[in-house]
Amino acid sequence: MARYKFVSPLSDQQVAILKNLSDSDHGTRTRKRADAILLSNRGYTIDEISAIMEKHRFTVGRWIAQWEERGVDGLLEREGRGRPNSLDEEEQKRVLEWLAEEPRSSKILCAKVEEVLGKSVCEETLRRIFRRNGRVWKRARTSLSEKRDEDEFRLCEQELIEHMEAAVNGEIDLLYLDESGFGRVPDIPYAWQNEGEATKLPCRDGKRINVLGLYSLMEGTLQTKILDRNMKSADVVGFLDEFSEGLKKFTVVTLDNATIHTAKVVSEKLEEWESRNLYLYFLPTYSPELNLIEIVWRKIKYEWLPLRAYESFKQLWSDLSRITQGIGSEYNINFV
Repeated sequence: MARYKFVSPLSDQQVAILKNLSDSDHGTRTRKRADAILLSNRGYTIDEISAIMEKHRFTVGRWIAQWEERGVDGLLEREGRGRPNSLDEEEQKRVLEWLAEEPRSSKILCAKVEEVLGKSVCEETLRRIFRRNGRVWKRARTSLSEKRDEDEFRLCEQELIEHMEAAVNGEIDLLYLDESGFGRVPDIPYAWQNEGEATKLPCRDGKRINVLGLYSLMEGTLQTKILDRNMKSADVVGFLDEFSEGLKKFTVVTLDNATIHTAKVVSEKLEEWESRNLYLYFLPTYSPELNLIEIVWRKIKYEWLPLRAYESFKQLWSDLSRITQGIGSEYNINFV
């Protein structure tokens, strides 16, 4: 497939067709592909479209190539490709309903398909159906979504998308601030190990390391303040004071409503920071998924910290410092 940086200039008729696709009842994938072509026609780069649409740059590049080579036909979702399905559409719906009741065992569902539908299917067949319908196998996580104001959450989500677009256009800088704690109790649920053996990790309490971080969306870098004590509002003020010095561009820092972020010593600084081009954007309560730095913390804890980090407090501090300083160069995140 040929590689294109931008689409060829679109005619008025092509623009109208793509806008119709974007606003139509076609599938979500088709609408996103049409939007990407329109953005490319307006001069957005592949990396910029990737950030706006939260898709990998290679995916966006493929959409552009498909448009250049096959036009609208290259954007439409196809049906009927591949081998025939073992289960028809109605049977697949029933399997998905059963999956909601028993989300952890495809083996049990295979048995139920055979018992109820009279068809023999393997676990991989069911997994393909699950993936095709947007299900993924991952760790279950605790959630606060039932406690939040959903309307407020959706409004904030849309505003952040607009902030991201402005950041991609170079109109503003967008960053995410948060704190996270690290201790010598390992945050490692899975690891490749020799068959018949178990990797044993130390499980010790003791002092914790607390990190105040500021993650840049466009640069992919992390600025930090690392302490061996609890983080205080005064630490946040000092951190943002230093960051705000010399800012030339309108800068938005996204953060939650934790007490140390909303304390009086912080609110008293807001006007001064705004005079320096620094604006704080507070998220609704119970909305941690809107703060992209949460992904950075998970990457550090579950992927980037080596096992040796848990051997001693000194080693944990050393590895944590090395990793946070290397984010944006040695350690990177692709938001796909």
